[in-house]
Amino acid sequence: LAQVPAKPHATAPYVVAMMRVAMKLLVGLMLLGQASSKFEACKTQTGFDIAVCQSFMCTDCKLAWCCEKCQKRQEENPDCRCKDWPEARKSYTAEGMTCKGKFGDKGDYAK
Repeated sequence: LAQVPAKPHATAPYVVAMMRVAMKLLVGLMLLGQASSKFEACKTQTGFDIAVCQSFMCTDCKLAWCCEKCQKRQEENPDCRCKDWPEARKSYTAEGMTCKGKFGDKGDYAK
């Protein structure tokens, strides 16, 4: 018995075409995700940047008073966020963050 040579699969071009479509879809979704996560400034962004994003009080101060004042500033500007914050961080007080345990919230001068 003579063996018949195998024909190349007719599905190969179909698979290649489907892969191209899938890659285009993937790239499109990635670009859409980047476009939707762009920073959007709030109405009072300039003042918020000065008072929260760039101030010593809200960036480097370790006192409980500073933390509380920055939280109050965020409450006054609920739609504002700092441009350099990670996308997941929507406010000064990220989930689970508290001012408790900071310097100045205990002892004689905390009252």
